[in-house]
Amino acid sequence: MKLSTDYLSSLKSYSIDGRTLKLVFDSGLSINFEDCWLRDHCRCKSCFHIDTNQRAKHLLEIPDVTFVKATITADTILSVQWSDGHESSYKTDFLVQFDYKTWCNKRKSAPKLWRGPEVATRVARVSADEFINSTDGAKLVFQSLLDYGVALIEQVEPTPEATEAVGKALGGVQHTFFGGMWSVSTNAEHADTAYSNITLKEHTDNTYFTEPAGLQMFHCTEHSNGTGGESVFMDGFYAATKLKEEHPEDFEFLTKFEVEAEYIEEGHFHKCSAPVIQLDRFNDIKQIRFNSYDRSPMAFANAEECRAYYRSLRNLAKYFEDSKNQWHIKLKPGFICVFDNFRVLHGRAGFTGKRVLWGCYVSRADWLNRARTLGLIP
Repeated sequence: MKLSTDYLSSLKSYSIDGRTLKLVFDSGLSINFEDCWLRDHCRCKSCFHIDTNQRAKHLLEIPDVTFVKATITADTILSVQWSDGHESSYKTDFLVQFDYKTWCNKRKSAPKLWRGPEVATRVARVSADEFINSTDGAKLVFQSLLDYGVALIEQVEPTPEATEAVGKALGGVQHTFFGGMWSVSTNAEHADTAYSNITLKEHTDNTYFTEPAGLQMFHCTEHSNGTGGESVFMDGFYAATKLKEEHPEDFEFLTKFEVEAEYIEEGHFHKCSAPVIQLDRFNDIKQIRFNSYDRSPMAFANAEECRAYYRSLRNLAKYFEDSKNQWHIKLKPGFICVFDNFRVLHGRAGFTGKRVLWGCYVSRADWLNRARTLGLIP
């Protein structure tokens, strides 16, 4: 069924073929819409609550209907009449968003991989006042987190209160069994190696959680009468990409095999199994879950699986521990480092003296919510 094309110069033609409506634009772009999709996305008042941006009907209430006819008015509204007598209207600028290739490309991750100290000149450095009180400052920080997984916030008062204000601006302080805001020193408050003064090798936090924290932020408010304690960061996506290039069989194993992790202390027993390298629907790297300290004892199906477990983890860890891939930075009072716990591994050199590190977690849902409201991601 061919329809009129008088309504819009950018739309070359459109047609209905059975249960599919096809739009063709002058640019050469064509989009097919199935009748079930169009009826589900009806934007009339009985089908969609414009005040809440939510559908008004349950999926099972949407009838299985077919096209009767379609027209497009001069004001670029697509009107569809359905076999049950219902009529739906759609703005063409709404429909054009759902070209599949364009839709996918907007959602594909585009991290800028980095290696070693080179990232220091790339990441955003924004004052706390600019970050908290201006849209431009917030955009700089969140874009840096999206691009590099790291951002630096400066001129922060060395107090828990000022540190918490930054956490709230990042999306909100996430509460876990560690608390909301937490301080890390050598007081052994939790059964975690972080509460010591020994070297910590590169890792991500919360591998024993169903969903680990999305962001972490560190603010060293005091380090007196001692030396050491430099923080170490590295791009886990870079390491995983190198593993895929140089040891593809190990990369494949770590995307499928579920490594079990656990955390045990009085009153708490967390455990989770998941692949070390997680991919999204486009086969882009979505998350790294690596913590050598938190691994649970595991049984294996056979000798091959056991040896693949150790071989692949060791080959990946070699990239983490390669000094050329690491960024060493001394955290000082007034200076906060924020990083993506789904991507960036962190560690710490051993130290002497009194060292107090204040920080918090921010859930991934909350910080990505902030990035979306700033218009940085779809």
